[in-house]
Amino acid sequence: MIIITIGLEMILMGFVSWKFGADPKTLPFPVSPYESATLGEIYISFLEILIFVVALSIMIALFLFLRYSKLGVAMKATQQNSTAARLMGIRTNRILMITWGISSLVGCVAGLLIAPVTMQPYMMWDPMLKGFAAAVMGGMTSLPGAVFGAYAIGIIENLFGGYVSIEFKSAVAFFIIVLVLCVKPSGLLARHYIKKV
Repeated sequence: MIIITIGLEMILMGFVSWKFGADPKTLPFPVSPYESATLGEIYISFLEILIFVVALSIMIALFLFLRYSKLGVAMKATQQNSTAARLMGIRTNRILMITWGISSLVGCVAGLLIAPVTMQPYMMWDPMLKGFAAAVMGGMTSLPGAVFGAYAIGIIENLFGGYVSIEFKSAVAFFIIVLVLCVKPSGLLARHYIKKV
């Protein structure tokens, strides 16, 4: 399913490139990516502050939703064992539709926040790969683990780019994936289940 999804994404990207062109553009946005605030010797743009606040709000909302709401618990049950969830009366097909809808909404918000800096057909390719790397590093079944993995990869990547080489900055995320998979295949903060047959 993952390979089919990536294949469909590549087809859609090619269609968008053919229809609208592949030249980078910018989206008019109320918050400028070039105006910045100063915190001592640190300069941070207002757009980066907005991205941080929105991302943190979405993460907290998703965590509370998955932990305390009936629908969130049903989503987790469907993900863990769809057959058992169906036997317990959960409409798994509807849950899957809602899950895809929520993930599409989160992706849409991410795209809107990236578009003021650069807007082109392949603009979400890099964030998607980094998000996947963060989820693998923290643990695919742990929301706090994925958040921790994202922050860890971001910090390590920028430190590597600043002190070692900017050219290989993007490769650090994938080196971290390989390293984490060798040491702890389930991720740093996820539980590792061993199934005995």
